[in-house]
Order: sequence, then C-alpha cells, then structure tokens
Amino acid sequence: MNKFENRLKELFANAKIIKLGDITTKIATISKVRVGQTRTFSEYDEISLNDLDEYGVITVPEIPKYLGPANASSISSQRLREGDLVLTHRGSVFKVGLVGSEYKKVIVGNNSMIRIQFPHARCKYTSRYVQAYLQLPFVKEYLNNQITCGSKERKILSSANLSELPIPEFDEKNQTFDFLDLYYGRISMTIEAQKLLDEAARIVENMEALKESVVSDALNRSHEVEMILQSDERVLVAMKKLRMEMEALV
Repeated sequence: MNKFENRLKELFANAKIIKLGDITTKIATISKVRVGQTRTFSEYDEISLNDLDEYGVITVPEIPKYLGPANASSISSQRLREGDLVLTHRGSVFKVGLVGSEYKKVIVGNNSMIRIQFPHARCKYTSRYVQAYLQLPFVKEYLNNQITCGSKERKILSSANLSELPIPEFDEKNQTFDFLDLYYGRISMTIEAQKLLDEAARIVENMEALKESVVSDALNRSHEVEMILQSDERVLVAMKKLRMEMEALV
C-alpha cells in the first residue's frame, strides 16, 4: 500500500478506501464540440473553469463569447449535465467546478477539462463530496504526482489516473444531511469573513484619514466623525464575534 493510501487510512479510519471510478459512471476528457457539416444547433454556451462562483459552481460570463452553429449530435454527447464535475487536466492547478442547474442555454466545456459523471440518484450529494475531496491540499499534491509529461509545455492528468484515485467511501444515506450543512456552512463563513476583511481594510483607511485630520475634524466635523467611529465599531464587533465562532470550530 502506498504512502497516500496509508495517510487516508489514518485520517479516515472508519471509512472504506475505494477508487473514484467506483462511484462514478464515467470519467473522460472533454472533446471540444465540433461544428461538423450539419450545423443545426446554435443555442449553447462554452464555459471555462476561470468562471466559478463562491460556491464552486460554474457560471457563464455576462457577455459569453460568440459560438457558431454546431453539429447537434456533438452537442448531445458533449453537453454538461447538472451534478457533473469538471476539472483542469493540463498543468497542476486542478480547479474543480460543479455544473449547476440555472443555465439559460445548454453548456459545453472546452478541451482542457476532465468530466466526472455520477449516477443520477447520487449526483446531488456525492458530487459535492468529491469536489471538496479533490480540493484537499494533500490530494492535489498526489494528483500532481500522477501527471504525465508529453513535453515541457504539455503536462496532463489523464482520466485513467484520476479514475484510480483512492477516496474514502461516502455513505450518503447516513451522512448527506450533516455533510451538506457543514459544507455550505463553512463556505458561507468564509464568504462572510472575506466581507469583514474588506470592511476592516476600509476601517484602516478611515482611521488613517481621521488621524491625519484630527485637529480640524475635532473643531469642525465632530458630529460626522462620531458617526463614522460608531459605524466602524459595529464592524469590529462583528469581526470579533465571527473570530470566536471560527475558533470554536477548530
């Protein structure tokens, strides 16, 4: 048993270690949609892993690029479905995006992705679990070691290697509710923390400005300055509260 699997057994002692391919229906590199000779389909968007929302769901840019009509059969075979995961297979970035449901058009990917598909009955939960797993630092390090290099410029993670990735088995029946609560809760806290950090940066700017003009403000703008200080104090209190909540989790 290799070092990676030993670590998994240590971290997840109560879970059976299986292969990613065991819980998926298909893992394959996406082929770019071909226009073909019979151009019968035009209502589609091509997505990129550069466009993920805060929750890791793939989005379509506000101004999507123009795509000409394509072969309908190619669209049918290459379109992405709700619950699919796609990840980069060139280089070692390993962005992972989840295909959502709120798209106005059919969406397809470019040819720099691997698509992971799950049985329909379990894609809602298992896809989120796998997405989170693939983002673990030591998992990304392991995948980076599986990269094959055809040339200096072409570093590729193959779908075959990804299919062999060891992963703790996820018991949807007993853990789905708790896992999703924890998953979305942690992301929401991270988003809120970032907002507070942005507010903190604004507070520092305010404090610097107030410090530099303390004499004139004290004489001419005392009421306005008091309001600014009260607003900043509320943000500081919220940050302290969030810090306490996050410390309680670790």
